[in-house]
Amino acid sequence: MYFSETPSLREIEKTMKMIPNFIPRGHGVVILCQNEFAEENCIAVSQKEILEKTMSHTSNPLFQKRFKKYINESETIPMNFRNSKHNITFTETIRKKNKKDYALMSAIYLLTAEFALWQAVKRHITNNTIDFKNLHPVGISENGYTLFCAAKDLYLGTEYLTISDLADPQLIPPRMFALICNAMAIRRFGLSAIHFEQRSDKE
Repeated sequence: MYFSETPSLREIEKTMKMIPNFIPRGHGVVILCQNEFAEENCIAVSQKEILEKTMSHTSNPLFQKRFKKYINESETIPMNFRNSKHNITFTETIRKKNKKDYALMSAIYLLTAEFALWQAVKRHITNNTIDFKNLHPVGISENGYTLFCAAKDLYLGTEYLTISDLADPQLIPPRMFALICNAMAIRRFGLSAIHFEQRSDKE
């Protein structure tokens, strides 16, 4: 999954993709941001601002229309988790994982959002890697499959879902759209994108 759509920006973005089994440094300046938005500053700004910066290079007008509608309809800040069970499962799962591996965090965020999906994939997550090559979940819902494809895109750089897909509310329901937007922000800025550091491991 790419945030940008022009070839030149995609070439830059490719350098930000995680190579399998390679742990990124997870610090410095995000080069995709027009104003060099530093990762360590994410906590100081609102989640809305983080999401807007995440999507700033996505020029698809239908996507931008849907994204702005989502942002405007959020009363305070966008949804962090699908529900409390998602929050608990995600928190427990990443407790001993490398939280500086933004690709891993974004994928786990989506994979833990639906119970049946998580049950089907969790044994394929060992140490700090996800074995997508041998991962073929069965018995999951349509929404679960959407989350699975988005997680794979963010982790491996594949393109199962396009920006046009995300712009279509018939394909991607509102709640799924919100979760994927959050995951895209995590992939780019880390867990501070959902202000996760403000939560204790016991929460």
